[in-house]
Amino acid sequence: MRLRRVEPHLRRALAGPCRLPRGATLLVAVSGGADSTALLAGLARVTPEFGLTLHAAHLHHGLRGSAADADLRLVRRLCASLGVPLLAARCDAAALMRRHGLAGENGLRVLRRRFLHAARRRSGAAAIATAHTADDQLETVLMRLLRGSGLTGLGGMRERHGAWLKPLLDATRLEIASDLRRARIAWREDASNLDPAWTRNRVRHRAIPALLAALDPGLAGAGARGPVSGRTPEQARAAFARRVALAAREARDARRAIGVWLGRSLPSLAGRSTGPSALPAEALASLPIAARRMALRRAFGLTAPPGTGLTRRHLAALCNLVGASCSRGRVDLPEGVRAERAGGTVRFIAGSAETPARKPITSHRPSAAVGRRPESPPSPWGEP
Repeated sequence: MRLRRVEPHLRRALAGPCRLPRGATLLVAVSGGADSTALLAGLARVTPEFGLTLHAAHLHHGLRGSAADADLRLVRRLCASLGVPLLAARCDAAALMRRHGLAGENGLRVLRRRFLHAARRRSGAAAIATAHTADDQLETVLMRLLRGSGLTGLGGMRERHGAWLKPLLDATRLEIASDLRRARIAWREDASNLDPAWTRNRVRHRAIPALLAALDPGLAGAGARGPVSGRTPEQARAAFARRVALAAREARDARRAIGVWLGRSLPSLAGRSTGPSALPAEALASLPIAARRMALRRAFGLTAPPGTGLTRRHLAALCNLVGASCSRGRVDLPEGVRAERAGGTVRFIAGSAETPARKPITSHRPSAAVGRRPESPPSPWGEP
């Protein structure tokens, strides 16, 4: 079952940004869709070269009835054919999201990540691999651009972020589907991926085709003469995804370079502050806009609780605060943090102990690997 287009992407990732020590276990998130099916099948062939052991994880959300049951059956068959242990679980996603005040795409994403963290602990895995592709990167960058993102957002997703790996980030869906068909590996199509209620689906099925058609009118609708470029819509989309993925990589490289330069230029941004973080306003105002926004984000990050970010509105207010026309002022930021300017100094001051924290979602244990009994009741992740 060789995947001749996918496997080179996986080898480059595992030899580079997704490298793990020999003997480590890698957990693969598998939904049953084309991307995750190709990820698992490709890694099953490639990881022996890197001395890695594979486990797979699948979460039945309890939202799609018999279709989700069929997804689970396919994942089980695939794992059995590859000899990969599977950690599978079922949950009532709608009830869990109501309980924790979650909703929509982001709510489901939070539940999946919690499940995968629990599965990682259960399997002893060093990292979790997800099947994000260059097409996902294209959609992510476009959504962030439309929301007003800066250099950080335009860098899109990284190949590695903590324990999370994305070894297919340079592969396109066209390459993946072609490989799976050639290898005669079945996958499942999730009907919810066509639902226009989700932002990503609207970008995927409406915005991107419209952009491509604007550049090449022959790609639009039936009855057109044909694309000027001579490519099919699928080939044009794949080329677009590759270009955006490359541009996002350059943006990430530029962000890293600016970060190194900032650390040398403003040493106070180098480590977490135990008191108010003070920065010279004139020095901040003289920085190029990308460096200034990064410096302000970093100063906030050194003061705020981990995982908290700034919106475009916050950054605009902070840029005004450090501007030459301002000598005194205050900006209230998330988690009770505030930025205050007095004369030539801007201080970031942490919130008080009374500042209410967001309610965390507790971690839960997934069901045991298929064929083995769980050590304890896996609430709320039930046996599938």
